[in-house]
Amino acid sequence: MNVDDVAGRIEIDREQSRSWVEVAQSARLMRDLLAETPPAIDGSPFRVIDHGLPQSCETWCRSYLTSALEHLGMWADFVAPMTFHPDAVIRHDARPAQTLARAALESASQAVWVMASRDPREVLRRHMSLVLADWAEQRKAEVDPARKTALKQQRLDLLDILQSHGIKVDDPSYLTLVTAAAHEVRTSFSDGDLGDPVQVERLWRTSAGSAHGKMWPSLELRVTVEIGGQPFSFPDADAMSAILVLADKITQYGVLRFIDYSGHEPQLAERLRSISRRWYECIPKVAGAPERLEDVAGYPSPGATHTTFNDAQ
Repeated sequence: MNVDDVAGRIEIDREQSRSWVEVAQSARLMRDLLAETPPAIDGSPFRVIDHGLPQSCETWCRSYLTSALEHLGMWADFVAPMTFHPDAVIRHDARPAQTLARAALESASQAVWVMASRDPREVLRRHMSLVLADWAEQRKAEVDPARKTALKQQRLDLLDILQSHGIKVDDPSYLTLVTAAAHEVRTSFSDGDLGDPVQVERLWRTSAGSAHGKMWPSLELRVTVEIGGQPFSFPDADAMSAILVLADKITQYGVLRFIDYSGHEPQLAERLRSISRRWYECIPKVAGAPERLEDVAGYPSPGATHTTFNDAQ
């Protein structure tokens, strides 16, 4: 760790920023994987749930995950650009990283929360809860009185239909969605070490505070080091990593669950390998990195279902 000649700036070493690049490359891979997932097939959970629904659960879950990956994709283009200028210097501040990660986390958590249940009726109830909450926000934002009235009636009509079938909806907070999604990933995903619910809540609250310009995250999410007898205070790189990794893991799980609910899980392993190889050919590589993805240390065997290429960049 070295302080350069620009006041208030300190160099981030490769080991500290490794997880940032891992999140970036994961986002790119997941973005292609989701975009190239065809519509749900007959007999899949989504087709069963969507039968007769006025608002497709498949469409809404894809939208939540697309939103998450758009935010993480912006992080990818910032922290791990596909083209480097030899003299380029990237300045990292905590608030943008926290804000992008928070947006991705909240977006993906909605999809994960909906798909966490194995009961089609409960999936439908959760989906409709988010649809109604979405429409309520749309109505609040509408400025045309006639349109506002129509949106209110649309919501009432759907509530009547749900009540006639004995389906009670709720309006979960983002904290509820995030902690529930983290619990689902923690208990169902082999790579789901996300910390306990208290830690997850703290990560979400600090990221929300950063996005809103609150003072306390900017004070707590900093580290002070002494170099050459002089103290320097900088954003906590580990805190930035923690929220980014949380957002990435929940988004990853959401994409994989979406593919399963769409009925395309049997093709997942081969699609992951194909997309990973395609991206590996494109990304800038550190000196000495293998030219082929298959030669990267730790590359999964053909029977594995998860492929990464984080160590190359």
